[in-house]
Order: sequence, then structure tokens, then C-alpha cells
Amino acid sequence: MGKWDWLQERNRGIHMTIRDVDCIDFDAKRLAKDLHELDVNFLTFFSGGYVTTYPSQVSLQRRSPFLQDRDITGEIIEALHEYGIKALPSIEFGVMPIEAGIVYPEWCARDHEGNPYTVAETLYACCPLGGYHHELGELFVQEVLSRYDVDGLYWCGASYGFQAYGSGICYCDKCQADFLKTSGQTIPAIKDWSDPLWKPFLKWRMEKTTESAKRIYDMVKKINPEIPVLGNAVCFGDAGWTVNSSLDMEEIARYQDTVIIEAQSRVKINETTDHEDWHSLTWPDEETRYMTSISDNPVWVVVSYFLAWPWRRTAVPPVEQKIYLAQIAANGGTLQVNLSGGPPATHNDTRGFQAIKELYGFLREHKAFYDHDRSSATIAIVFSQETLIHYGQDHGMEKYVQSIRGMEQALLDAHVPFDIISTRTLQTAKINRYQTLLLPSLCCISEEEAESIRKFVNNGGGLVATHETSLYDETGNKRDDFLLGDLFQASSLGASGRVTGEVDHVLKQAYLRIVGEHEILEGIVGTDVVPLYGEYCPVRTVDADYQSPLRLSAPFRVFPEGFSYTLEDDPEYPMLIASEHNNKGRVVYFPNQVDKSYSKVGFPDLGTLIANAVRWTSHGREQLKVVAPDALVVSLREKEQYRMVHMVNTLGGRRFFTSITPVRDVKVGISEAVPMKRAFLLSDGIELPITEDGLFKTVTIPEVTDYDVVVFEVSQ
Repeated sequence: MGKWDWLQERNRGIHMTIRDVDCIDFDAKRLAKDLHELDVNFLTFFSGGYVTTYPSQVSLQRRSPFLQDRDITGEIIEALHEYGIKALPSIEFGVMPIEAGIVYPEWCARDHEGNPYTVAETLYACCPLGGYHHELGELFVQEVLSRYDVDGLYWCGASYGFQAYGSGICYCDKCQADFLKTSGQTIPAIKDWSDPLWKPFLKWRMEKTTESAKRIYDMVKKINPEIPVLGNAVCFGDAGWTVNSSLDMEEIARYQDTVIIEAQSRVKINETTDHEDWHSLTWPDEETRYMTSISDNPVWVVVSYFLAWPWRRTAVPPVEQKIYLAQIAANGGTLQVNLSGGPPATHNDTRGFQAIKELYGFLREHKAFYDHDRSSATIAIVFSQETLIHYGQDHGMEKYVQSIRGMEQALLDAHVPFDIISTRTLQTAKINRYQTLLLPSLCCISEEEAESIRKFVNNGGGLVATHETSLYDETGNKRDDFLLGDLFQASSLGASGRVTGEVDHVLKQAYLRIVGEHEILEGIVGTDVVPLYGEYCPVRTVDADYQSPLRLSAPFRVFPEGFSYTLEDDPEYPMLIASEHNNKGRVVYFPNQVDKSYSKVGFPDLGTLIANAVRWTSHGREQLKVVAPDALVVSLREKEQYRMVHMVNTLGGRRFFTSITPVRDVKVGISEAVPMKRAFLLSDGIELPITEDGLFKTVTIPEVTDYDVVVFEVSQ
């Protein structure tokens, strides 16, 4: 077996931060035993960098002051291997000791005044173009690989490039010279999206981050081509970090033997405004669906053991932790938990290990059903890195990601299997496996991408798009009209407006008004209005066969209640345009933010519109029918003769939730033309009676507590 073959399997890991204080009495044998009992089969851990845990001979590398004459890195690797646990020491290139910055000032990342960026009292931020990444980095790698039998090298996230320090801009001499050579211009003095230099600077910085990832990869492979290279980062689930750190995960993934992505934070509290900001409970689901589409190996998704941020010593309640981790397992990923407080035995709060042990043990026991499986989804949400950066800018979550999450939530609630792919997939054969593509506010799009979408629709594919999709080019410049207007059957009439807000100091509201009949409106009865949030595009329809059963209502004031009406006629703006193309492809265009509205407000009719649009554009071809509360999150995967429906029960009340409400009498049906041999639950192996309803083979599951998998085995 090659050094990287194990990465093709679904694994169960821990990342462990080793603090200086942990080196005082570090017990490597106890660590390995504890991990073995948790069913962990790989560990990444601090080895080199600002906390170095072995007796390094590389000058200017900061050894832990409590290390004394011990080799904790070596002790850990030896102890892990006794249990068959893979050992991957990690090296941090993102920060360096102040002493190194004094000796080599050109290695420091610098602000506009030329001062080094300080990360902590004794640490400077490194410029990725500097020698700490290059000359010293190669010495680190040579030393570690010459001393230890490692199963891979793991790079901490800040190692690749530009951290989110200050403005995220490095003004060191190397960066200034490189940008001048590339663009003929100087680095912008401040972050300013109106500055014509800002976009070229962002492009340059993203290229340098990717070059840094490639340099690290090549460095390791030059020394030992058998060593796997891995490094963690984030993607659009944390929009601010992604943009400010100039991370293009699809490009970086080319220089990793396995992609690692973080879904760590649960809640952040702004101490100034006293406002809490919760990360989505289904963030791990989102990250795994997206990253598995760009990696041939199972993607590693890292979640925090602790509340994060800033409560690094308090464990996430076991119930919620298991639900978080189960979403990764349900969508093709490898699970990894970040321990910030050293080995498990040193943790102040040990309650969270229960969830890890339960799920890791389940995955080990049923490993054969996880390794080398693949998604069966025929619906795909399309993500655009260009839209996140150039349209979202400093407000990527609000302007873009919330639209994606509204689509996700509508499909999850309707139990529709789906993938998340990127615009770079559009020009490959991969899109041919999908029935319908969803473009939630995918505003920035190139001519080539648009042409791929046209071909997809003209060949019979379905399309659902919202708001200002295709109204901007790939660099964020606004077009005069929608590039995909021929598919939408719509033409822009000008700047977007808002459905709610103040007009002449009067708070007003508008709605989607039902003015016709269509399959997309199925299930919305007893009303002629649907609430809406955010913006709408004023459009006119072009000459073609189309249906427009929703219109924008005339706005009227909210207060005082006695004046809460209008006598105005509704504007003629269509809010849903459904059309057929080439007698094959179907397109639904919502000239509004129905997706963002569902993410923000969650009103059921909005989700119904999205789910019905997907069904209509897919010509009613459904893969899965689930009768269960919408809080039961499902995914559909397959392997050889098996079709597997993963079920994650999120019916737990408020966050953080400490108890699960079991879901009973869940009916799951899959559409299969071939005979079915049997069906059973992975948790107990007991066969479930199968009933047939047309092409659907259906079973009833008596109870789903937190996570389970129903396995259908087709006849060979």
C-alpha cells in the first residue's frame, strides 16, 4: 500500500493543538490509548512552527520552552503506530518568532507604514513570499522527514498565504516588487472596492496563495514523493475569511493529496453590539457536499470539539456534536475533530468525547458501506467564487451565501438529494449527470459558462435561477442586461428595488401575488399572497411561450394599521417566469430573492416554491420520497449494488440543543427500475419489508434517533 492509499477511504480523525504547557508532562502512550478507544485512526498534531515539539536543530524555529530534552513528536508517532493509528505532524508557516523577524526582517508581513504585523506578543505574521516559507520551510520538512516515519504532512491553514491580519494586505518589499512586475502598479493603500486596482490586486493575491500551496506541495514531493501533503482552509461557508485570505479552494485542492476544510465555529458574539451570529446547523452538510465535488478522495471536514469561538475549554453538547459530525459522514466526507486543549485526558470538559466515540465506532463497524461510495444526486446547486468575491465583496454572506443556503434549506426540507458544484464544473462532462442546475443569485458569470448552461438546457436539462443571476461579468462589472436572458425569457428594466423598507419615511411592504395557476404553486392554497424579503429585479418578459403566475404586489404602508392598504394597481413586474426550450429543457426564473427570503425568514410557501420549481424543471423525475418532518436531513449515496439513504435528525429544539426528539414511522422510497433484493437499517441489520408504488420501493423505519442509514440492495 502506498503512503497515500489510505486517504481514499473514509477515515476518523483528530487534530490536536499542542500548547507549550502541554509539553510539561505530555503522556504520548495515554494519548494513543485514548484515541484508540475513541476509534480514531489518524491524528494530526503540532510538531513544527511557533510551538515545536521535537528537538529541532533548525535555527530560528521556536521550540517549546517546556520541551527540555524530550522528543514529543517522536513519542507520539511511535505510540500511535503501536495501535495502527496514522500520524501526520503539522507545521505552521503562517507565523514566526519575533527573533526570526529581527534577523530576517524581509520575512515579515508588513502594514502600509512598514511595521510588521504582530500576531501575539512574541510572534510576527509571515509573508508567504518570504524566506520563512521558502528557505527555512524546506529545512523544516527535511528535518521532520529524516527523523520520523510519518504518514503525511499537514499544514495549518495560515501556512498557505495571506492571513486576515489588519486589512489583509502585505506591503513588504517582495510583495510590492512582485505586484509591480505583474500589474505595473503599486499595491493599493487601503481596501477599496471602487479602486480600479483593487480587483487586479485580489486576483494577484489569490494567485500567490495558490502558488504558495504548490510550493509547499512540490517541496515535500521533491524530498519524498511518497509522503501525502494536506492542509486545511475554509471556503464560502465563512465568506469573510475566504475573501480576506484570498483562498480559492478549487485551485489549492490541486496541490493537496486530500482537501481539508473547516466548519468549526458554532456561534460568535459581537461584544460591541451584543449580537450573536450563529453558523448554520447544516454547515458541515454544505461544506462536505461542495468539497466532495472537487476532490477525488474523501474530503476531510474539521469541526471543533469546543464551542468556538472564544470558549475553547467548553465542549459542544454531545447531541449537537454528533449531529454535526454525522452530516459529514452522510455526504462522503472524512470526519476530523479539532482539540484545542491538548490530549483528551487534559481537557477540562470531557463530555463531548461521548459523541465522537459513538459515531466513530459506528463508522468503523460499517466501514464497508462508506469507503468508495458516491453521491446519487441529480440536482446541483452551482457556486461561483467570482460572485462571492466581486458581487459579495465585504458582505458575501448577506449578498450571496444566504441565497445559496436558502436553496439548500428548501431542498433539505423537501428531502430532495442534491450536490453543490462550482461554475468551473459547467464546462466539463460532470454536469451531464444532473437533471437540474440551481443558480441562486449567481450574478457573475462568463460567456463560456453561460454557453455551457445554454447547451445543458437545450439538451433537456432544467434550470432554476434567482435575482440578478448573469447580470454581471466574471470580474463584477454590471452588464446592460442578463447574459442568460434568452433562457429566463426576461429583460432587465433597470436597478433592483426592495420589497420592504422605508419610502419617504414610510415603512412599506410588498408581496408575491398569485395571479395564475401552475404546478410550481402546488401546495400553496387558501391565499393569494406570499411574503418576500430583500430585493427584486424589475423585468419585462420577451416574446416567447412562458407562464408568469406570480407578480409583484403594489407596496403599502405597515403602520398605522388602519392605513395598511393600497388602492394602487399592482405593477406589471413578473416574479416567476416558467418556460420550456427546444421542447426539452425547462427554466424557472425568479426575479427576486426567494432563496434569501427562505434562508432569512423560513416561511413555508417560499420553500415550497423552490422545491416545486426543481420538480417541474426535472419533469417530475424524483429519486427519493420521504415522509418525515423536514428536520430529518437526508442524502442519497450509492456503492455497487447498494443504494443508501443517510438520515440525520436535527429535531432538537434551540441551539445549543442537548436532546433529540426521535422521528417515528419514517417512510423512505427510492426510484429504481430494477428489482430490489432487500432493505435494512445499518444500525441493527434487521430487514425492512419493501412495498412497491410504481418505480418507488418503499420501507417504513420505526424510529430514527440521531443518525442512521437505510440500505437498499438491488438484485444483481
